[in-house]
Amino acid sequence: MAEEATIKWSELKKSLQESDQKELINLLHDLYKKSADNRRYITARYAKTEDESKILEAYRKKVINAYYTPRGAASRPQYLVAKQAINDYSEASGNIKGTMDLALTLVENVMKYIHEFSGIEEASRVGGSDMIEKFCELARTEEGQNFYPYFRDRLHKLYRKSENSPYVIGDNLQYYISNLVDDIAEPDDDFFEEGVQDN
Repeated sequence: MAEEATIKWSELKKSLQESDQKELINLLHDLYKKSADNRRYITARYAKTEDESKILEAYRKKVINAYYTPRGAASRPQYLVAKQAINDYSEASGNIKGTMDLALTLVENVMKYIHEFSGIEEASRVGGSDMIEKFCELARTEEGQNFYPYFRDRLHKLYRKSENSPYVIGDNLQYYISNLVDDIAEPDDDFFEEGVQDN
């Protein structure tokens, strides 16, 4: 395979620093037109506050479509596509709550797929465990703890769905979620006593 033609970032950075504002805007415009991924990324980076929910929904759609396309369940789930969408959103926006939301969306779709089809490929099983761990890491941060009430019901449903799961991901979800609740929930939170509430 031929090597990709690139120059070192230090050289490119020097060239960009020598460019005027109009040139840089034209470059961003060209990148924006080139692909949907570029448009989402640039929009997430420079969006105004009132547009944040629209941007989050665009990324959520990409995460969901990796498992459930508009035509139905994907015959081959694409965990890496979903993971990349979450990473892009997080890097571009810096929005912790939105990143937590997308991480939980991925895990929910992995579990939904497992329950509907009694199985899923290894990348999603392992990746789903990694993503709930990422969610819990963010939820333990000073800013992330403020969002626990917002995500509590979704966590509870995931916790219940993970019971009796035939895969290790179920045990991992139980472990990460129960430790998170023990660490950050209010003492009177009856998370583990609540009955099953299916959708």
